[in-house]
Amino acid sequence: MPDDADRASTVWPWTLEVRRILACATLGGGLALLGIGQDGEPSDHLPPPTLIVDLNAAPAELLSALPGIGPKLAARVVEARREGAFASLDDFDRRVKGIGPATMARLAPHLRIDPPRGKADPQVVRAKLD
Repeated sequence: MPDDADRASTVWPWTLEVRRILACATLGGGLALLGIGQDGEPSDHLPPPTLIVDLNAAPAELLSALPGIGPKLAARVVEARREGAFASLDDFDRRVKGIGPATMARLAPHLRIDPPRGKADPQVVRAKLD
């Protein structure tokens, strides 16, 4: 009956030292790939995904995913929106209690305000008719 050393040599054609070198090289290569971004430059971290929402349409659950907005502030946004659609980011800032300059600076890249549905822009309608 073959002993363990003979059985290992038939399963693994390389010596123990060679297998250790291959394992280290594989591990090192994998770690190196994790540290390099898509452009080939070292990457400290991946950029976070960008979330852009329409203030006049987003539900409270989606609003609370934005930086600086929790469930209570999201509920205040929805409540203010019931009074009428937001016309601009300044209008949003004025009408919603708890939105200060720091929160607005964090939120601005994530917000957009689409025109209310059902109300056509007169400029666009006139251009289509001409």
